[in-house]
Amino acid sequence: MTLKREQQRVYEWLKDKLGLPVFADAYKGAVFLLCQKPAGYVSFVAHAGRDLMNRLASTVEGIKSEQVQYHQHIDKLQDCWQEEWRLSEDLSPEVVEKGHFIPIQVCQKITTLVEDHKSGRIRSSEADGIFFSTFLDYSDKDRIPSNFLSEWKAAKEWFRSHAHLRKESFRDEIDGELSKHFNCLDGYLYIAASSHYERLKVLDEILETTNK
Repeated sequence: MTLKREQQRVYEWLKDKLGLPVFADAYKGAVFLLCQKPAGYVSFVAHAGRDLMNRLASTVEGIKSEQVQYHQHIDKLQDCWQEEWRLSEDLSPEVVEKGHFIPIQVCQKITTLVEDHKSGRIRSSEADGIFFSTFLDYSDKDRIPSNFLSEWKAAKEWFRSHAHLRKESFRDEIDGELSKHFNCLDGYLYIAASSHYERLKVLDEILETTNK
């Protein structure tokens, strides 16, 4: 199997222009899997799509990708959490109304977890704009068309929710959804891999089609 002309341009752009053969191979592998549909292809393609959307632009920009270490947070809470703090039928009405006394050290661990979670959500939101500012000539995030961001976020969320094995990943309509979202990513990668003039031309055509 060989890549289509547009896909070959994306592959060469990732591999040679950006100097990121790992991303290039992940992209190429996802394209082949999507076409050949071997066992387990949905999770593999979704995983590659998620990483391309999450990490490609930040890698080029030299932005460190940090994930919230939920396991570490929960491990620390588990060590100091008391069973009597849980809600149960044995609690008196007074305790149900007023709650438990929880040490300030435990409250601080919970606060740190919540703050890290909020920061992670902010980084994820900012990462959506990084691709468009880095590769699609949108230096001002507020100027990115809303339909571009909405379909990008929809694809990213779909990949995230199907990157790991789940029973829901094998519904009858799953192949159509996967193709739709990968084609979205593939289209933006092709635009990014094109020259400045071609990028603007294609982006304008998409906007004109959307506004009709």
